Amino acid sequence: MHANSWKFVRLAAFGRCIVGLVLLAASVLLTAGAADPPGPPASSDYSLAMAKWRAEREAELKGPDGWLNLAGLYWLAEGNSSMGSAPGNDIVLADLPAPPRLGEFLVQGEDVVFRAEPGAEVFGNGDPVTELRLVHDEAGRPTVLTHGTLSWHAIHRMGQMGVRLRDLNHPAVSAFPGIRSYPTDTAWRVAARFLAYDEPRERILSTVVEGLGWQPTAPGTLEFEIGGEPLSLEAYAAGPGYLLIFADLTTGKTTYPAGRYLYAFGPGPDGTVMLDFNKAINPPCAFTDFATCPLPQRRNRLKIAIEAGEQYGKSR
Repeated sequence: MHANSWKFVRLAAFGRCIVGLVLLAASVLLTAGAADPPGPPASSDYSLAMAKWRAEREAELKGPDGWLNLAGLYWLAEGNSSMGSAPGNDIVLADLPAPPRLGEFLVQGEDVVFRAEPGAEVFGNGDPVTELRLVHDEAGRPTVLTHGTLSWHAIHRMGQMGVRLRDLNHPAVSAFPGIRSYPTDTAWRVAARFLAYDEPRERILSTVVEGLGWQPTAPGTLEFEIGGEPLSLEAYAAGPGYLLIFADLTTGKTTYPAGRYLYAFGPGPDGTVMLDFNKAINPPCAFTDFATCPLPQRRNRLKIAIEAGEQYGKSR
């Protein structure tokens, strides 16, 4: 655990049980494959495609921009805040390959400047950094700074500025056992009908980080049936399609206690949206203590068991 001064609150998320805090930013970190074609796919071809999709999903988690190498999440106060391995820093990088002092952050509203400690060898896009204004993740492509195997960038969540830290040599990457999933079954690919709201609605969702919300835009709902039972999920705008954050009767039993995510692309030529629950995934907080995952709202808690997609466990 990293020590912090009064200027920081380190946010621990769900580890292997819910300890009370976590996203996004989550980022909600949005990843999806190609749009799913309508109609039932050939079972053998589909099983092969799903095996490939799952392999790519695990490779992404283990990659340099994946969730497994996160080493810290720190919230910044206004003014100057130092970072380094020495105990006197505001952000203390204990047990990480960092010098006693890497530099300091200067926060003024949503503006963040990083000033490197002389001789600390901090780089941005391969160039040495002495002082640099950082672009945070909600303002565009974030500015990534590096020192050795460490990298960090600024994040912004509902008026709060923070720092997300990675260690490219994080032991969680090599120790990752894979993701346990339900067997692939084409029966869990269902056609949904998108019902648009008169006007898109702004929502505030709770996250696993106490006191921190997430504000998505909900353009409408997706209506579908499983086993003859009519079901509905509110959809959130996500790139070219929708993000669904849902819970069901498997939640907290065979699947992650904080629910799961499903990405779907916009309506096809026939007006339908394919929901492939074989691609229901665990949120980032299932893999790291340093994500800020939004939670399913009450209306997105399904009263059936979705026995498809990723389960929650230490191995396959």
